[in-house]
Amino acid sequence: MMSFLRVALTILCLGLTASQGAAQQHCPDTPLDVPQGGLVIGTKFSPPFVMGPKEAPEGLGIDFWELIADCLDLNPDDYSFVEYGTDADLIAAARDGQVDLAISALPVTAGNETWVDFSYPFFDASLGVIVPDRSRGANFALLISRILHSNILSIVAGLLGFMIFVGLIYWWMERRSGNEFFRQGPLSGLYRSMIWSALLVFQGQGNPFELKSRFGQLFVLLLMFVGVTIISSFTAIITSSLTLQALEPEVNTVGDLEGRAVAVMNQSDSADWAADTNVPVLSMQAFSQVQRYFDEGRIDAFIHEREVLEYLINRRNLTGVKMAPLQVEPKRYAIALPPGSPLREPINLTVLTGIDDPIWQTTLQGYFGSR
Repeated sequence: MMSFLRVALTILCLGLTASQGAAQQHCPDTPLDVPQGGLVIGTKFSPPFVMGPKEAPEGLGIDFWELIADCLDLNPDDYSFVEYGTDADLIAAARDGQVDLAISALPVTAGNETWVDFSYPFFDASLGVIVPDRSRGANFALLISRILHSNILSIVAGLLGFMIFVGLIYWWMERRSGNEFFRQGPLSGLYRSMIWSALLVFQGQGNPFELKSRFGQLFVLLLMFVGVTIISSFTAIITSSLTLQALEPEVNTVGDLEGRAVAVMNQSDSADWAADTNVPVLSMQAFSQVQRYFDEGRIDAFIHEREVLEYLINRRNLTGVKMAPLQVEPKRYAIALPPGSPLREPINLTVLTGIDDPIWQTTLQGYFGSR
């Protein structure tokens, strides 16, 4: 019995050792040579990647750096942060060696690559679109507005016109044939004809033998055959027009933006994309303005960095909206380093497996929810 326990404990210890080794196999074997004074890390305010105080920033990019620093056996005392105002300033600082590495929402582009070296990308990004979310019940005023601007009123008017037409035909054919509808005068007969027409058109109820003329009887038989089909078709059109999907702006392609009120943030990548693709847009100055315009029904879609929109929705900084399927302008974010930096190789080793680490996946879910 004791020998069996020893064997089991030995196997367990070997398994733990193997798993720990597998988890750390991406980390460099030799310690990183930290320059005197520590590493200087350049940042730029770019929620949710870099936020908070300049000297002690937080955010998704900072969380990823902490995973790298832990793998490289770096302590918080081994590095410090300095903030820059624009991506161009941050790239220039890395190019000139003013910082040892730069972390923000920095896209890997051919233009940037001519000035700095990039690590392997750690995040796939794109421009995304948010639209009103009516899944929890449409606003009644918006519902009425959508109905007034849809083809539903035209359909109802067509049905009423058809009913009046049938009633007039009945009145014209039967008013002189001794039909009991007309014993109290022509106006009373016209009124009864309209009621008879409504029952025939909307319910398919009609008796051909109620009419005295042979032509009228054939007319009723024809309406009884086609009336049900007509009403079924009209009902299907109205039902589809009133579905939730018809009340919400569906944006699956760039073509779906045509004819809709679309907004972008002023002087942003989304504004440049809209200008390049000739999409008419409204310029917003702040996310509070975006929220107000959605609440007032003044815009149907808002285009911005998808990861930022997911973060704001997940934190409920934007409410009553949801992500649309459309994504454009795909790009990848990476860490920028001075050309020929000795940090590139050890950082790349950690990035390659760090992005698949369960800790990193949990971190992503904390920022964006289920993507």
